[in-house]
Amino acid sequence: MESKLYTKEEVIDFINAGRIMLLSGSEKALTGLPKGNWIAGTTLYVVDYEGKCEEEKIFVDDFTLIAKNCKVAVYDKNNIKDIAINGFDNGFAVITLPIDSEVYYEFSINALSFDSMFKNPVVGYVAATKFEDYGKKSPKTSSGLDGNLTSDLAVVLYVELPDYLTARAEIENFDTIDENTSEIVFPKDGFTQSECTIDGKPGNIADYFENVVKPKLGGYTQMITSQNGALINRDVKIVDPQKGEVTFFSPTYAGDKYHLVKNGADYLKMFNDKLGSKRSDIATCFSCVSYFFGGNFDGRHVVKNGVYAFGEIAYQLLNKTIVTLEIDRVAM
Repeated sequence: MESKLYTKEEVIDFINAGRIMLLSGSEKALTGLPKGNWIAGTTLYVVDYEGKCEEEKIFVDDFTLIAKNCKVAVYDKNNIKDIAINGFDNGFAVITLPIDSEVYYEFSINALSFDSMFKNPVVGYVAATKFEDYGKKSPKTSSGLDGNLTSDLAVVLYVELPDYLTARAEIENFDTIDENTSEIVFPKDGFTQSECTIDGKPGNIADYFENVVKPKLGGYTQMITSQNGALINRDVKIVDPQKGEVTFFSPTYAGDKYHLVKNGADYLKMFNDKLGSKRSDIATCFSCVSYFFGGNFDGRHVVKNGVYAFGEIAYQLLNKTIVTLEIDRVAM
């Protein structure tokens, strides 16, 4: 079944038919769904042949045709560490979790150290609200275990694949490093940073953003680093010059070398060129609202349907990144 928007009535029929699905929509649309083989997260930003902010319909990623088996699980901050060990031998896990919840922070900081984390792909997104409602309304998650919406639990759909199929997680970052900007290194892991080194000299990250970046660019921009050749963004959430702190939407790590993002990317063209050239079967696609707004996707054609939220997950929490779950046939 094609990944796209469906009416709530259609989705209820899919659930009752036993389909295995990730559901994304508004809190109103996700309320009152029957029990079944599904998980759900709130976000209103989707691509359904064109960019949309949708409050009534539900975006469906359906895994039924590739699934040998499935199971649904719910995690809090105390047991999210078990997310990978509870999966199937051959398959993948799809997760959604609410931004700023305790389980969100636990996963974000420690996911890469969880037992067996790289055994199978772990992909998903951070549940969102309408952008202007962030901080006023709580994003929600739900699952077919009970259909209840919650603001503090991670929901996970485990899918087992038949032996002739295998899954892999891929990430794409359409930003590049501006090598003309300073190199920033932090002494500790965390969402909030203060002291750092700037081009090898002691400095303060809030002072750097307020007195160097803002006057030059007229505002703030993302930071970016290379992790084993993969470019990883860190979106700025709050700059507090009085406290001397900057808080990011995903954690920064000690020892990584950060620069500013190079401005001027044509995100819409890059999306269509890159995703349009893929030859493998993309089971699902997640991306960031930063691309949605930065590329002015609303009402414009995008070649791959998918969900846009407050962060993407490919083993760890990412920002301003495309995550695709891709399915390959195993040579027998």
